[in-house]
Amino acid sequence: MIRHLQAAWRARRVLLVGSADRSTCFMQALLDTLGARPARIPATADSETLCRAMQDGRVSVVIVPRAHALAPGEGLTAQLRTLRILLGEAREAGIPLVMLLSDENVYRLSDAPWPLSEDAPLGGETATGLDQAILQLLADGMSRGLLGDAVSTLILRHMPCLGCGHPSVAQYSAWCHALMRDEVIDVHNPSAQGVFLHPADVCLGALSLGARYLAGDRRITGAFNLGPGLQSLMANRSAALRFIRSQGGKRPIRERENAKTAPLPILNGTKARLLCGAQRHIPGDEALSMLLRLEQAALGGFAQAFSEIQAQTQDVLYRLSDTKTGG
Repeated sequence: MIRHLQAAWRARRVLLVGSADRSTCFMQALLDTLGARPARIPATADSETLCRAMQDGRVSVVIVPRAHALAPGEGLTAQLRTLRILLGEAREAGIPLVMLLSDENVYRLSDAPWPLSEDAPLGGETATGLDQAILQLLADGMSRGLLGDAVSTLILRHMPCLGCGHPSVAQYSAWCHALMRDEVIDVHNPSAQGVFLHPADVCLGALSLGARYLAGDRRITGAFNLGPGLQSLMANRSAALRFIRSQGGKRPIRERENAKTAPLPILNGTKARLLCGAQRHIPGDEALSMLLRLEQAALGGFAQAFSEIQAQTQDVLYRLSDTKTGG
């Protein structure tokens, strides 16, 4: 897998659209390590800046690691305008592929007990989820040429990653800070199933799909789920207790039941896994320990935090190397 990724991404100019958040930094670090030539511009860039960036140096792919944050703090109308400008500029520049990643739930929940596939009804369960569903429909429509010449767009839906700002995983960063201060860890909704997904796993899945598209596989189009894998799903109580023990802590946990919040559906990533082998490589317990190292590094400023991101990226890619997988 690692050789396939290196062959696909080596020397390619990739434009990242986003802030210096963890999702974008992990994507940048992975691209660097694979031999690509990534550059980044903020999500708030105007059309002139986007045009210059896309025309500079024959960009092969545009990646938006947090598509739900394209127009921070703005309403749906502004987000739609920003997305149309982005895809329009990519079309004018002749860029082969635009990749949009988002952790907002765009699916309507059903009573079915199984994970949701890409064919599940869209609409979300919150206003933000509804907005993102509409934005993704716009992207899909432009990809199919319904609003002028087509611009190839890959929509990648994933569950929230540790340390990347989604409210559903915020308590896990709080666990890390409590442990660093030698305080009691508050475990909210202890019997509920939590998602312990490392951002590098999501980035790798996205780059694997992108690699297949760049290699000429035109089945890689439209929307894909990047499923979390069973190892990323754990009960909050047991995850917290193992986390404390793994770090040598002895304090008890403090359990709290919160008011009901919008549930997160589990995504079925079978389609992506069958097409390109996109799957999770970091078990949830280990991802939580890696989050602790990230939170510790963040106390030293951006440079130290990015250095830890690079180190974790190297570790994840080592798992995929020939010495670990036999090719």
